[in-house]
Amino acid sequence: MSEDDLSFQICKTPDDLESNEDSREAVLEGLRSFNEKKTRIVGRGISVFMRNREDKVVGGVLGYAFGDLLHVGVLWVEESLRKKGYGTKLLKMIENEAVKYGCKHVDLDTFSFQAKPFYEKHGYTLFATLANYPEGHSKHFLKKDLP
Repeated sequence: MSEDDLSFQICKTPDDLESNEDSREAVLEGLRSFNEKKTRIVGRGISVFMRNREDKVVGGVLGYAFGDLLHVGVLWVEESLRKKGYGTKLLKMIENEAVKYGCKHVDLDTFSFQAKPFYEKHGYTLFATLANYPEGHSKHFLKKDLP
């Protein structure tokens, strides 16, 4: 214990992370609450999941709407289903939902070995790049105005 009777736990393994999901949620809720008090803006999660006939998730997009901005945190499609328009469908679905929430802009990031050309094809423009992150690659930050 520290001077203030606080303890600290580092979670690195999948088991540690899974058993501390409630702790993760407490941290996220604390930040959401702080942001809401300071801005009077209530953020909303938006997710779209794609499932196969066995009800297994084979793709999805996870986002968070805050004010008039949608941040897309993750977009993933199972490798066997790529290049068939499903990524486009997921992206359009989350953008359409965000517009219903009043979002006017969307941002996201992607690595150089991932999907930068895909996002550019859908109207996203590059606004920043972290070169050599991770080593030998780059991390790109893109944005787009929504209708």
